[in-house]
Formats: sequence, structure tokens, C-alpha cells
Amino acid sequence: MKNRNDKSFWTLFIFLGLSVFGLLFNSCKDNNDEESNAPITIEKVYLEDAQSSVPDREVTFARLGQVLRIEGSGFTGVKKVYINGYDNYFNPVYITDNSMLVSISQNVPTTDAADNERNTIRLEKSASNSFTYSFEIRASAPTVTSISHTMPLAGDSITIYGTGLQGVTSVTFPGDVVVTEGIISDNDKGTFCKVIVPDGVSAEGGSLLVVGANGGAYSPACFNFRKGLYQNFDDVNNYAWASGIDNAGTALTTLIPASGNTPKSQGGYQCFNITGKSIAANSDVRYWTNSTNWPSSLLSVIPAGTATTDCGVQMDIYIEGEWKSGVIRMVMADGSGTNRYCMIYRPWYVNDAVVPFKNPGCWFTVTFPFSDSEDYEAKTFGDVVTSMVNASYKQSGPWFHNIGVTDVVEPVATDVKIYFDNLRVVPLNTPTYSDFPDDEE
Repeated sequence: MKNRNDKSFWTLFIFLGLSVFGLLFNSCKDNNDEESNAPITIEKVYLEDAQSSVPDREVTFARLGQVLRIEGSGFTGVKKVYINGYDNYFNPVYITDNSMLVSISQNVPTTDAADNERNTIRLEKSASNSFTYSFEIRASAPTVTSISHTMPLAGDSITIYGTGLQGVTSVTFPGDVVVTEGIISDNDKGTFCKVIVPDGVSAEGGSLLVVGANGGAYSPACFNFRKGLYQNFDDVNNYAWASGIDNAGTALTTLIPASGNTPKSQGGYQCFNITGKSIAANSDVRYWTNSTNWPSSLLSVIPAGTATTDCGVQMDIYIEGEWKSGVIRMVMADGSGTNRYCMIYRPWYVNDAVVPFKNPGCWFTVTFPFSDSEDYEAKTFGDVVTSMVNASYKQSGPWFHNIGVTDVVEPVATDVKIYFDNLRVVPLNTPTYSDFPDDEE
């Protein structure tokens, strides 16, 4: 009897519980119906960023891929979220009547969005119940990956390469010299912009700051880093000797190219093949600087602890002819074999194919990060200097080494001419640009 009474009790309890739940459900259903029909209002938008010192920040713009928290009222029952006219997915789990989370899809159009939909967020319950909120949508943060010439003269036109470089409105040069006029942007793909170098750029060097439709980005810190020069064939000269270069101790001075506003030769320079003779496969032409003193002296401008990924050698070159065989080999510490303590530049081998390289019509900068050498991987600039101090021969310099690509492309004889100037050690670190400069305050 005791068990039967217990069973009857739990049956009655469950029956009453279900009855109460049914009443509550109907009540909630009525409330949800009312909320679903309520008008929508967006009051504020917040950027959700757990890595920021302000993880829930009110904002007036956001980028593709970022997560927003939208605050307002009447969100219950929202069926669609349109960003710049794009039907953006959202998870209904993360929605209440006053707040919802939305991740901006990478597929949302930005500069190419329709004019009447660009920079808008629209929440929709039905055709007759929606709300449109003006809110700036930017593409992913822009980047600056390289600069056509990092030691140009005032008046030279240079090209800045990267991503997201649409609608560039200003370029700030070292010394806080700002250019806002005459900038040409690649508004289609955003892969470059062109600007005229102004007067007054600081000889201390540093990064360029490029600001455009998608925000700002810094370049690597190597622009106009003149204090890193160790050979410019004019007032900075550490020449030692050369092999295969005619009159290597005497600089060439003819102005090349002779016209235009792109970078030209700057006083003296040298050439690997001034006569245009045929350079046989697997042979080389070498230029050496005396590295007894200059590496250690540069420890005052490049800290010894600088990672080899954040520093390297740059030189400016000019090419005559078609380059489809051979490399520039930048040898830092001689005496350990051809392939040791060096970095190479091979512009004609692209995506596993030979693409003959031609000069862009002006002098341009080539960069050799120290980390490109297996001997300097995961090392510091101090380690680079130590290797040069301990080298069997105190000499460093660029070679033209007519090799192909190991086990892939055989070298062929070439008559390409490669002029070079302004050998320098530079920093390659890129400062971080923040959309919110007060982020750490």
C-alpha cells in the first residue's frame, strides 16, 4: 500500500506540474507574440574583442570578421540581419529582446556595396517591420607589405604595396611629414598606392603610416634608414675588392634613368655586368666590402637583441635586359662555403614557374631579411655581427651568382645587367596600428 500511495502522489504531482507548465507556456507564447510584433530600434553598437583592454567597446564602425553586440529593443522575432545589403547569418541563440551578437561575414561588400545600402545594418522581422541603422563597415584592416624604394629622394614617385589600400587619403613620412594631395590609390583591388616623396623626411628613418577608406597601416620601419648605410659609393665607402667587375673601385655616375619622376641613380653606383657580356651558367661576379668595422658599428643603430626576422640588408638596384637566370646572393660572413651565412634574391621564379623579370623603369629596393639564411634562423642581429667578426675573411657583399633552382630549373647563360647602390642594414619590424589609439589607456 505504501508503494501504491507513493506512486499516486508522483502521478498527481506530475499532472499538476504539466498543467502549470502549460499555463506558463501559453502565457510565454502570448508574451513572445507581443514581442515579435514590437517595433525594432537600434540604439548602440559595441565591438566585442576579448583581446582588447576594452572588450565591450561602443563603436561607430567595424571591420569584416569582427563580432558586434547590437543594443536596442524589439529584437525578439528578428529573422534577418542585412549588413550593407548582404544577408548576414546570425545565431538566434545569442539574441534577447534588447541585445544580440552578430559576426560580420567576410562576404559583406564594402566599397562596392550599393550606395543606398552601404554602411548600414538592417534588422528585419517582416516586410513591414524592420529597422535600418547607419553604421560604417570597413574591409579587413589594411596592410603595407613593401615599398618600391625605401631610400628615395624628395620629388620621387614611389609605390606602396599591400592590401586594403583603397581610397588612401594620407601618407605620413618619418619626421611627421604628411602628404594628403596627389595620392593615387588602387581602388579596385587595393593592392597599392602611389605618392610623391615630400621634402623634410627625417634621416632617422622609420615607418610610413598609410590611412585610407579601410583605416590605417604602418610599413616596416626601414624607410629612409640612412644611418644603416655601409656602402653608397659616395660618402660612405667600405670597398675591399671585386671579382669579375671591371674598374670596381671606380663608381659609375651616369644618371639612370635619364628622365621621369621615379627613383633614379643617386651619385655613384656599381654594376655586375656593365659590358653586357655573357655570364656562364654556375659562374659568379662578386663585390666585396671590408667588414672589419662596419658590422659592429651598426650595433648602435640596430640593437643586438633584434630578432633576425626584424632586420636585414637592403640595396637599390636597376636592371637592363631580361632576368631569367641567376640570383643576387648577399653574403655576410665569407669563408664557410658558398651557401653559408647568406640570403638570396630571385625575382624570376614565381609560383613554381620561370617568369622572366624586367626592370619596372626605375631603381627599386631589394630586401634580404637575415632570417632567410638558415644560419641566422631564430637568431639575433648580435649573432649576425658575431658571425662576421669570427669569419675567416672579413668581407661581405653582394654577388651575382648564375644558378637556377635546385633540382627544378637549370641555369642558362645570361647577359643581364644589374646596377646596385646603397647597401644598408635596416630594421624590418612593423608597428601595430590600432583603430583605437586609447586602447591601452
